Amino acid sequence: MTAKDFPFTEVVEQASKYIEAGHVVHQKFTCHRCGSRQTMDVPNKFFLAGKCEECGAVTDIVRRGCNYVLVAGAAKDVFAGSIQ
Repeated sequence: MTAKDFPFTEVVEQASKYIEAGHVVHQKFTCHRCGSRQTMDVPNKFFLAGKCEECGAVTDIVRRGCNYVLVAGAAKDVFAGSIQ
C-alpha cells in the first residue's frame, strides 16, 4: 500500500472533527527528498513543515500536503488541535 498526501487545509479540516470528538490524530507527511514516510510525535497538532528523521531534509508540508493517523477512542484530555 502506498501512502498518499492530501492538501493541507483539507486534512486539518477533517482531522479537526475527530479531535473535537475526543480522538487523537498524528500528522503524517512524505519527505520531499528521500520519500520516507514521517509521523509527528505531538498529537492533535498540525505543523507547517517537518524535518525528516532519515535524511534531515525539511519538507514544506503546506505545499506538499500531508495526512494523519487516527487513534480512535483515545483520551479526551489530550491537547485540542492547533497548527504551528
